[in-house]
Amino acid sequence: MRTGRRVIAVQADGGGFDAHLEGGGQLRARAVVAASGSSGHPHRPDLLGLETFAGRILHAADYRSRAPFAGQRVVVVGAGNSAVQIAAELARESRTTLATRAPAQFARQHLLGNDLYFWLTRAGLDVVHPCPLGSMCVNIDVCRM
Repeated sequence: MRTGRRVIAVQADGGGFDAHLEGGGQLRARAVVAASGSSGHPHRPDLLGLETFAGRILHAADYRSRAPFAGQRVVVVGAGNSAVQIAAELARESRTTLATRAPAQFARQHLLGNDLYFWLTRAGLDVVHPCPLGSMCVNIDVCRM
């Protein structure tokens, strides 16, 4: 939805979706892609020593580019998708350490010369189609096919 407005509810209806917009209004779509992640409410833990740390602290939700970190030592904390992708990108221009509780599981990001997202899109796996169970899928967070 390229409207610049927040979607507050999505309902499956008659082979498609109705997206209700904040402030009023509605959009109709054949398919909906949930691409918000959890960055809408990033968790910033209150860690001992943060107040005296002289370096820069940045949450993945605020990361935009590797350029400001070129030539620096960087520690990326966590093994989630964002952390691993950011660490891999930063490693091109900075001395990067990925700190995780358990070993990170890596999968190839490219297959046959294309990013995995390219293949997911081609296969139609980047969208959730209207639930075959109709109203049973409305008002739930995830509709598993």
